[in-house]
Amino acid sequence: MKNNALFNESNSATYCPEDDKLRLYVGRVPRDEYDALRAEGWQATAKQDCDFSAVWTSAREDTAESYAGVILDEDASPADRAADRAERFTGYLDKRLDEATGHADRYDAGPSAHGYQSKARAVRAADKHDRIGTRAVNAWDKAEYWQSRTAGVISHALHLQSPGVRMGRIKTIEADLRKAEKSNAESREAAQARFDSLASVVEHAAGTREKVEVANMPDFRWELSKLREAENVPEGEKCTPEQLRRTVVISCLTDHRASDANRAKAKEAREGTRPAAEIAQEWIDANPRPEDWSPEIGTRYTRHLKLRLAYEMQMLEAQGGRAALVEMEPGGFIGGHQIHKVNKSPATGRVVSVAVKVRTHGLNRWGREEPGTPEFRMETVNIERASVNSYRAPTDEEREAFHGAKKAAKAAAPKSTAPPLVNPTLEDAQRLQALLNAAYLSEWTRQHGTASKYYTPKDPGEVCAIPQAVYSANSSGAYAKAETRDLCAGGTIGTKSWDRKNPAPIVCKIRTTGYEPLRVVHITDKPAKPLPASVWEAYTAPAEAVKVEA
Repeated sequence: MKNNALFNESNSATYCPEDDKLRLYVGRVPRDEYDALRAEGWQATAKQDCDFSAVWTSAREDTAESYAGVILDEDASPADRAADRAERFTGYLDKRLDEATGHADRYDAGPSAHGYQSKARAVRAADKHDRIGTRAVNAWDKAEYWQSRTAGVISHALHLQSPGVRMGRIKTIEADLRKAEKSNAESREAAQARFDSLASVVEHAAGTREKVEVANMPDFRWELSKLREAENVPEGEKCTPEQLRRTVVISCLTDHRASDANRAKAKEAREGTRPAAEIAQEWIDANPRPEDWSPEIGTRYTRHLKLRLAYEMQMLEAQGGRAALVEMEPGGFIGGHQIHKVNKSPATGRVVSVAVKVRTHGLNRWGREEPGTPEFRMETVNIERASVNSYRAPTDEEREAFHGAKKAAKAAAPKSTAPPLVNPTLEDAQRLQALLNAAYLSEWTRQHGTASKYYTPKDPGEVCAIPQAVYSANSSGAYAKAETRDLCAGGTIGTKSWDRKNPAPIVCKIRTTGYEPLRVVHITDKPAKPLPASVWEAYTAPAEAVKVEA
């Protein structure tokens, strides 16, 4: 909350980058201010030196500046606060130990037998003596609790300062920074589209523009249908230009984040109380254009993340760094294993993991013996939180030997026998399409038999001649419309099932689309080749050998 009336010279505010917290030193505050601080996320810290603390947000930073005017650096680090907290817990431990000892002494000083003339009085005295023993035991339990809490506070503070955990915080900050920058870019793009659309309404009404801008408004059709229904526009009748302009204004000023003022303007456009161009011009005059936005708009959070990232990187470097910050190369060594492959993050460019060869000792990945297990296998090792000393760069001799062994292994590896991908010529594609249409019709007639007269087969497929960009856009994903298929001898398409073999040997791969019948794809902007001759020749399966028993 931004409120300059809260300022007082005796107030102070600090920020600590180690735990990303703001702290207020304001003493006791009125009840309404206390409730407002609690609602904003501030926690009252009565046992600490400060009065309120909260994780940094832009709104809480405004609140801290309202109270203190300026935010200073925090003198007490989280480690110092952890030490103070451990000392406070030690005081609780000593207090509970004293209570337990006192109750135990009182219990031991009591009589072992309680005899009175009255039975009820004897029972009450015995119960009282037992309660003293129970209090002693409970106090001992509380003492053990505070002892464990003290150890936990110290270990947690050391854990947060370890280089591996700091590297994890750096990864989180970098991910948040990428999301924030992407969100800022999307917001600016959406704001620019809103300005362009409303400006097109004004220009269209003035006659200087032929069409209004509706490309970036997904709710345009929905709003237009509601407007037509409200004004009883007959189906099939075109909308008036004013109705289109009003719909653009409604779509631009109505969303889940729209302000009350925008919703009021959208309501006026929906009811038609004012011309759409007048409403659009009023909104344009009242709001700055995206190209005129201050650089600070939308970047306050990203600037904070960049400063935190710089701090964490500097602290990590002071602690010796991490292996992820080192430029690794194949042939180097991680621990006692030689690196065969280096995997880098596409977002940060840092090394995230390496592939090394490990000896299997006849065991598979799950630690069980398995016949035929190779002597070595590749394992991926995550090195982001490993120490910088765990990597050793190769010497010139080791680098030369590694690359020589890699070339020798590549030369000795069996050559790939995968069938080539062929872009058939338009004539061969049409010829193959005719074969596929005939095969589909034959299979359809066989399946329906005598009942085929009651059904109608699908229309014959046609060759799909498209550029490479269109094919790539329709061939990505698990449920893509287009894909590559095996083309077998005799002009048949290979099966995709793993438990069935193709009826004929595969000669090449082709691009296809559709289902029944398949459509052959011809790429128009790539070189085309004739299909192999075996595609057009009838294929006869070889006869199976007959076993003769002696």
